[in-house]
Amino acid sequence: MNMMLCTLACATMSAQGIKEQPVEKAETRLLESVVPKELPNAESMVINRDDYYGQVIEGYYHFDCVVSKDLTRKAKFYIPHGTVYNQPTVFVMVPSGEDPYLFLVQSGWKAVSDKELLSIVLMEDDGNGWGEDDVSYINELNIDVSYRPFFCAFSSSFYGVAYGPDASSSLMKHGMLNPKSWAGIALVGTDGVAADLVRQAQSTDSRVPGIKQSEVEMPVWIVSESRSEAVGRLIDFYRAANHSMLIPEQVEFADELYRPRRGGTDDNQWCANVLYSEKDWKTCLDAQFAEDVYRKAFQGVYRYPGDANGALRRNDDIFVRGFEKFEKKVPGGMQADGSDLYTREWYVYVGKRVDRTKAAPLVFVFHGAGGSGNEIADRSGWAQVADDRGLIIVMPTGSHIRKVREVSNIRTNELFRAMWNVSGATEERPSDLLFVRYLYQWMCEHYLIDQNKVYASGQSSGGMMSWACARDLGDIFVAVAPISANGTLTAVPVPDEDDPKVAIIGFIGELDTTFKGGFGGEAAHETIDYWTRRNGCVHGWDAYTYMDGGKNCTCKSDLFTNYVYENAQGVPMVRAVEVATKTHAIWPSECYVAWDECFSHFTKDKVSGKLFFDGKEVK
Repeated sequence: MNMMLCTLACATMSAQGIKEQPVEKAETRLLESVVPKELPNAESMVINRDDYYGQVIEGYYHFDCVVSKDLTRKAKFYIPHGTVYNQPTVFVMVPSGEDPYLFLVQSGWKAVSDKELLSIVLMEDDGNGWGEDDVSYINELNIDVSYRPFFCAFSSSFYGVAYGPDASSSLMKHGMLNPKSWAGIALVGTDGVAADLVRQAQSTDSRVPGIKQSEVEMPVWIVSESRSEAVGRLIDFYRAANHSMLIPEQVEFADELYRPRRGGTDDNQWCANVLYSEKDWKTCLDAQFAEDVYRKAFQGVYRYPGDANGALRRNDDIFVRGFEKFEKKVPGGMQADGSDLYTREWYVYVGKRVDRTKAAPLVFVFHGAGGSGNEIADRSGWAQVADDRGLIIVMPTGSHIRKVREVSNIRTNELFRAMWNVSGATEERPSDLLFVRYLYQWMCEHYLIDQNKVYASGQSSGGMMSWACARDLGDIFVAVAPISANGTLTAVPVPDEDDPKVAIIGFIGELDTTFKGGFGGEAAHETIDYWTRRNGCVHGWDAYTYMDGGKNCTCKSDLFTNYVYENAQGVPMVRAVEVATKTHAIWPSECYVAWDECFSHFTKDKVSGKLFFDGKEVK
């Protein structure tokens, strides 16, 4: 199809997350297709210190997806102007025979992308229509985009939309059998689901033993011409998976809306809606419907790493919630005169119970590799802890390096994967420890901070940054909670008796494949021995055995197996926690445990450097 009538919509949104009014239909005119650009060469990437976190590409691009050794399929990317790191990504399955760019416009997703700053991936059939074999293509493309091929995608907010019966059938099957891949799907024009596929999902274990594929939550919008038996079966399948209410809610944007019942936990929330609309799918090709799908079904629901199925949780707009974003040129630490400036960013949130006339505790929260301050801000759970416990939290974005990266048949660059530099500055990379020291001073100048109560936590690379802050910035930090990280991956020094004491509580998932062996590994052995010596603990790493179901531990509580190392006073100076069923992730429940059972008990006199536990000096 070379040309088509398209409804266009205009309007943009600021990177600060300020939402405008719903998309309105604008002028209708004939459009010509756009030739996709080729992605840049990975070796050609350069660091722009003035726009340190800027996306390198914008516009319409071609992408080759290697499905297997003998099969490569096509796809397209659309990256809007002004996008930022880790925005949601919508995968749109283009109906067979349609031009991808024209369909991007006709479907309304280009207008929504430009307005909401979403990344769009356009999935194309192989020229023979959509069919059973396309499930592998969908799966491989989903994986490829998660590795950030020249733009910074956040896999926790991947959503799929299929148009037409054949495409909907392929996406439906992939979503039912691979629910971890999506935070939500829309099946626009589906004929429903066969009974045998439902039985397959109901009888097959998901990635978590004991939980069937049919029991994994999934936000879904179903559109069909009629409510046939197969369509009703599909609606019932997701109503059961999503713990939906029995009676649908009547709304203007859909014929039926089934909200979830009350339930779930802080780590796995019941937050997936089931929507149904009875209409011809071709009448859904406009910007208003696309925006409704994004806002009513997808927006604010993310599938975070958690257990092996992912953890579905709400993540509301952080700026509406009250987060503030800051940017400033900060010295990198390589030049003595401070002339090597990088435009760094950080986000600050003041908990709802903070009395702004009194000094409040401060917690630094560090994201993992490929993350950013805006994505770790709410999903980690620290924002809710800040509300409930009266804290201020600051979430900076790490540094990156110009380094070619080959992964999953993709040749990309580490520029799209911010992480933490726990060592000194280099010619191409700033010192993040220096950045944290700068941020501490900045926070004390701009907020009323209790400098005797400053703490740090982070996940994965952010967990390693937490270990490093305790090691090198003990004059600032009272206690740290590294999560999904059992060491800094740098040489562990010999502790000196004058080194400041810093309380430690660390968490590792028993199913974490990034740090296999949990606290039983060599890196953890070195790290725990260092901290038990530095903090004057009676016992070291070899006091316990690890990853053996808690046969030799201090205590167990629900999913947490605890290994506590005390000093001669009985003060728990180091605590290692193994978390059952958890993968490489951070859970909100861990953040509550870190605060309630560790941070809240420790303070440090800023002047003398003395550490206190429940008001008593730690000798």
